[in-house]
Amino acid sequence: MHGAGNDFIFFKGDSDISQQEIVRLCDRNLGIGADGIIFISKSNEYDFKMEFFNPDGSKVDFCANGGRCAVLLASKFNFFSGKDTTFIAGDGVHEAELLDNDIVKLEMIAPKDFQKNLRFTSIDKKFYFINTGVEHVVGYFDDISSFDINELGKAIRYDQRFSNGTNVNFVQKLSDGQLFIRTYERGVEAETKACGTGITAAGIIDMELSGNKETRIIKTVLGYKLKVEEISGTVFLTGPAEIVFEGEI
Repeated sequence: MHGAGNDFIFFKGDSDISQQEIVRLCDRNLGIGADGIIFISKSNEYDFKMEFFNPDGSKVDFCANGGRCAVLLASKFNFFSGKDTTFIAGDGVHEAELLDNDIVKLEMIAPKDFQKNLRFTSIDKKFYFINTGVEHVVGYFDDISSFDINELGKAIRYDQRFSNGTNVNFVQKLSDGQLFIRTYERGVEAETKACGTGITAAGIIDMELSGNKETRIIKTVLGYKLKVEEISGTVFLTGPAEIVFEGEI
């Protein structure tokens, strides 16, 4: 499955796979190839639970593009009926709504640990930090089309200030309320085609810095447009989910 180009291998059931197997399956030459592996299974308290693993085998609390895909697949598995669902992930409980054309509106956890005006030796620019389920550094630029995302992202990702490392987002303002984003993802250790928690981080920080809480439309490198909005203090991310193929391995 993929959410705006961010792709995942899904398994139905509890996670019972080794770190070595995760690395092998996510390898784009020697395995299936993916930005991560997700397990979804029925939950006693909620409609389902979601577990996410990076391509390096590390387990992380949440992935928003993967979360939207999980909602679509859970619906196909009849884990819930209708359009609304509640599920649990490593960062807590999420509600979601399955809209037309496999668009999913996903409730995010309350952002936390906001930090302003971070500086890094690799680039002369102010950055910001926020946790939207996982850790994110965000910087805003006039033009990000020619950036060496992997080099710059890696330098910030391993900065000693982040004990667990961090994801790194480079954001360009296209117009009022519209942003363009590129993301270096921790665990993938490279740029990915989209990052839902990073998109959320970019939208929320832009709202904080500008004082304008209007909806943000954020464009990915593949041209997908996702919506970040704050409704009565709750943050939502809305975007596509798609099943690419099914098989056995």
